[in-house]
Amino acid sequence: MQSRHGIGFVAWLTTLTLLVGLPQLVSAKVGFRQLTSVFPVAVQRGTSATVQVRSNFTLDGAYQVYFDRPGIQMTLAEEKPIEAPLTARGTAGTPFRFQTIVPANQQPGVYEVRIATPQAVSSVTHLLVTDFPVITETTKENGPRDQAQAISTPATVCGVVSAAEDVDSYSFTGKQGARLTFQVYGQRVTAAIHDMVARGGNYHVDPILTLYGPNGQVVAQNDNYFGGDSLLSAVLPSDGAYVLEIRDTRYIGDPRYTYAIEISDQPVFRTTFPAVIERGRSAHVELLAAGFDAGVKTELTTDKDQALGWTSRRFNIDGQETNAVRYGISEHPQITVDHATPAGKPTELRLPIGVNGRLDTPGAAHEFAFTAKKDAYYQFNLRAQQLGVPLDAVMEVFDEQSKKVGDADDSQYSQDPALTFKAPADGRFVLRLKDLHDRGGKEFVYHLDARQTGPDFELGGRFYYSMIAPGTHMMWFARLTRVNGFDGPVEVHVDNLPEGVSFTPLTIPAGMTHGAMILSCKAEAKVSSSLARVWAKATITGSDGKPQELIREGSVTCELQNGGGGQGFWPIKTSLVGVVEPLDLLKVEAKPSELKLERGGKAEFTVQIERNKGYEDPVVLEMIHQYFTSKLGEQLPPGVTLSANSPNRLAGKTLEAKMTLEAKPDALAVERLPIGVIAGVSISFSVNTLYSSNPIYLTIPGENPPPSDSKPAAMPAKKKKK
Repeated sequence: MQSRHGIGFVAWLTTLTLLVGLPQLVSAKVGFRQLTSVFPVAVQRGTSATVQVRSNFTLDGAYQVYFDRPGIQMTLAEEKPIEAPLTARGTAGTPFRFQTIVPANQQPGVYEVRIATPQAVSSVTHLLVTDFPVITETTKENGPRDQAQAISTPATVCGVVSAAEDVDSYSFTGKQGARLTFQVYGQRVTAAIHDMVARGGNYHVDPILTLYGPNGQVVAQNDNYFGGDSLLSAVLPSDGAYVLEIRDTRYIGDPRYTYAIEISDQPVFRTTFPAVIERGRSAHVELLAAGFDAGVKTELTTDKDQALGWTSRRFNIDGQETNAVRYGISEHPQITVDHATPAGKPTELRLPIGVNGRLDTPGAAHEFAFTAKKDAYYQFNLRAQQLGVPLDAVMEVFDEQSKKVGDADDSQYSQDPALTFKAPADGRFVLRLKDLHDRGGKEFVYHLDARQTGPDFELGGRFYYSMIAPGTHMMWFARLTRVNGFDGPVEVHVDNLPEGVSFTPLTIPAGMTHGAMILSCKAEAKVSSSLARVWAKATITGSDGKPQELIREGSVTCELQNGGGGQGFWPIKTSLVGVVEPLDLLKVEAKPSELKLERGGKAEFTVQIERNKGYEDPVVLEMIHQYFTSKLGEQLPPGVTLSANSPNRLAGKTLEAKMTLEAKPDALAVERLPIGVIAGVSISFSVNTLYSSNPIYLTIPGENPPPSDSKPAAMPAKKKKK
């Protein structure tokens, strides 16, 4: 049963009517645990610490804490139950203490945190693993510089911009000529929190760092560096007492605006240049440090059997270990371009290839020429923001007559562009890239992956988390993005489910881009949980005429609650499934489980619910996961709708409804496509818990037009996982 942000119109009216009695109402309802903050938000590796996790509902009985990477251990430290009723929107929730142990070899960085309790599972919050000792903000006033909290360095300072006009100041002793680096984690440790709406409709903290010298003058200041998070590096001008000040640029604050500031005399290396190395080869690379004009050069060697993709490692420079530096391993040849391309002399590319580029001066641009065949597809993926550098790249493609035939700017959730280009004719084309604002310099590096491609797909949808009680069902929603003409069937899979939980096999047929992902729990299943993996596969025909299998991982997004009841989504890494104690609905059963629907006809089925003791409020029945007019999750084939005469709610003692599906004459023909009835329980204005019926296998007889041909012109014989 997946709680969702957003409810249908009927559920909205129901919830609005019940808001007056909310404190008494919600105690009988079960919604997911909305985690809002962690304090302190950082723990030094090789140490243990007690941190405070805030939640909108109780975390009593929390038996497992999950992270997106293994190693960290976190256990509930509360000895007595803590009452935590649902709090009003925009509040920090109730604090719960957790004991945290971070191994000495744990990789530093931001980790996703998920918590499982016997009654519910949680949304995402974050924890920073740091190299430095952690100092927490004092409870005394530390805003004025003459009242700054004294700290030692190196350190990671954890605090909260807790209220409007809150300013936090920290003082330390510095030596002339010493170079210190200060970087704040603010947005990076709150990016995926479900409810961060502050007064006035603002969302994330927008921190700004200012360093004052012994004479009170500003030594350095930075607003945005890693997205909205600040970083500054400064050479101290004299011996004496320095003050570091942090505040929100808008002078707003909120108890959930936690932050961590890492302060050290070590450079913060972001990536290597070149950023990607061909597997099995060695390269001289430059480690690029934030705030430093010159990088540090070293040797990087890759093994022939090393995993492809992005990774990170520490380097030893003059006997000192660096922070973990991000770089990539590719199966394709790589070239390096670090000067502006002379006009009319583009660099020739033989695809597939990787380009490590640097726009070394303001206004610099790089041009690349490639030969293309008519109707073949070519893919250009650029990485810069993901490397932690300031380049905001744009790309354009021109034909031999200098006519623009393609362009790309920001991609979803990133300012890095991705361009898929279908050649309009045989010929030579030129790809041009530059910074959007014509900036340049040592930091303006990128990696461009250029290759010919073919039919493909991406898997997204709604599979953020689920709570499923023994003997019940829940539903996630798969959504396909079909690209480059691909319209074949796609198998969706879910792995690593808790014991006793199974996934109803789903194949999304040609002609569809969505489907119901129904999970079922055995009646004898025990309370347990696990991080699930969602993936899909499809078969295409290669250019050699042989079948080729594509496997794509599901892109997980969490739900963000915005001001005014709106919603947003943000990419995360984990899907959490929990077998929980009995919920508000004990059963949602649909009959018959096999349903035949003729084109142009109707088919009737019955849905019956069983309520848990004490739950008496209306249950909303749906076949589409909808927020007002926005369809967030679909399952019915094109041309099939739920009849307007079907009941959309069960209220009072009414526990059964007859529902009708209608098919247009041109509805898509399907065979035993699993669908289910969605039953929604309203938790608050913006959150429902979604229950599902047992699978109904829908068959619509008939013949469909053949799917688009999966064989592109000159498609590569091999297609590797992205």
